[in-house]
Amino acid sequence: MPFDVEAARREFRRLDETGGEIRTDRIPTREDIHARWHWRMERMLLKEGFDPAKSGVGRKGYLIGGIGKPILRSDLPPLEHRFGYDPMPLDWFGHAGALAVTGRPDPEHRLLNMLCAGHLAGFEGRPSGGEMHRMLTRGTEDAGERQLVRELLADIRTLFYPRLLREDELCIRDLARAAHECEIRRGALSWWLNRFAMPPGTP
Repeated sequence: MPFDVEAARREFRRLDETGGEIRTDRIPTREDIHARWHWRMERMLLKEGFDPAKSGVGRKGYLIGGIGKPILRSDLPPLEHRFGYDPMPLDWFGHAGALAVTGRPDPEHRLLNMLCAGHLAGFEGRPSGGEMHRMLTRGTEDAGERQLVRELLADIRTLFYPRLLREDELCIRDLARAAHECEIRRGALSWWLNRFAMPPGTP
């Protein structure tokens, strides 16, 4: 689907008018995410004493303030994957589809064992797959556990997200709750989770 430049510019204006208010009326689009990135970058550069226009971001950048339809870079991963932002609020993951456990129970938690061994190898008290499963399904008990969950979910390749559902008896809400609880702002995870988000009250 073509990128809607005018929609990104409208969202930038909304962010400017509301002081960056996070919208919870709908799932963010690519255009919303690009607008938020430009809005945040502009504020950050101004705060540090730099001119956002020289970096091509914000209201004086080509995407937001320019004329016509700029070409987005295709040599980098999509901005919606690179930019850190929260998934939709947890109540958007309360519907039956997000709560469904579709995978087969694996009492040995082999996938999580493998992921913990590969991505948390240098951490003291590295959890077993079973311990990580408990953190993901029942919640973490302290800041140390939150760091472990954050490190794992922010570091694994995105292809493992659906595998966790299929192979380790997790549901979408488990991962969404972990993302919020552990303050994981990985765009790729949020973008994937938001595909399953539905307005509160959806059966």
